Amino acid sequence: MSDKRVVIDASAALKWRLRDEEATEQADALLDNFLSDDLELWTPTLFDYEIANALKTAVAVNRLTETDALIAIRDFREYQIERRNFHSIQEAALQFALRHQRSAYDGAYLALAQSEGLWFYTGDKRLFNAVGKALPWVKWIGDYLFARFPRVHLEVDKETGRQGIPPCFLVYLSTCLPNSPQQRSQLP
Repeated sequence: MSDKRVVIDASAALKWRLRDEEATEQADALLDNFLSDDLELWTPTLFDYEIANALKTAVAVNRLTETDALIAIRDFREYQIERRNFHSIQEAALQFALRHQRSAYDGAYLALAQSEGLWFYTGDKRLFNAVGKALPWVKWIGDYLFARFPRVHLEVDKETGRQGIPPCFLVYLSTCLPNSPQQRSQLP
């Protein structure tokens, strides 16, 4: 188990197969770090559906052959990417989607990264441009550099012994989560 882990979305991982995409070298570097056990990759379970759909679309528009798509789907299945259940982040995913006017799929990746206190690498430039300034832990795959991001270090509450959100996320949470009962009642 590595002491470095990140959340990735399907758009970042698809760059491993769709070679006409931007930032494939950086995506390959992330994959190399993952395959050499220097890095853990986490993603919500919807990742597999998005990968299959994107590969099907790539075949339909002649970006990949059917054989290459089938090989890719087998490889993605074999990668030991940590798939996290969507149910535990569903509400937060919807809140991110509504707040940032993104899809619920994008919200799921954001919610997973936020809930685990991890950086999130996306291959979707529109997503990054839409939320990157507001959410500094969202990173463009084209900026990937293994040595740049921190080791996993969830803060531990001394009284309960439970792990919590690192301080870098508390700044974000304090600016976007409601503080009063009245504000909380106005949430969608």
